[in-house]
Amino acid sequence: MTYDQRGSELLSEEECKKLLASAGASGQTGRLAIAREGSPYLIPVNFSYYEGTILIRLGPGFAAHHLDGANVSFEIDDAEPYGRKGWSVLVEGRATLKTYEETARLGRNIPHPIVVSPGVRVFSLRPETISGRCISLDQESPPS
Repeated sequence: MTYDQRGSELLSEEECKKLLASAGASGQTGRLAIAREGSPYLIPVNFSYYEGTILIRLGPGFAAHHLDGANVSFEIDDAEPYGRKGWSVLVEGRATLKTYEETARLGRNIPHPIVVSPGVRVFSLRPETISGRCISLDQESPPS
């Protein structure tokens, strides 16, 4: 196992992909960050993870208008504060708008947002970098 300077275990890419798939299948909310002038634009999104790609479904607005072709960051995490453990996965890559034909071929694999009127635009994010950390304060201290 490898640890960072604060004692968090560094997760392998495969472990990160498993966490992405599990979180997407269970309906967890991720966070999508898009660069904009002045400060990042960060929104919560429902997502799915299919064939190594993060899929995000959006309605009209800033994100849907600026996402196609943008370099973005996506983060998902889970924490159990009373259990003193948790994990986080960060993905960076380029977002691409799926055509209506591509979206139709995805079938049930597209995300199902919990909002009343989900958008019809589906974007894919193919990870260029994936990193993750896990912490469990019940475990032994990491080696120095």
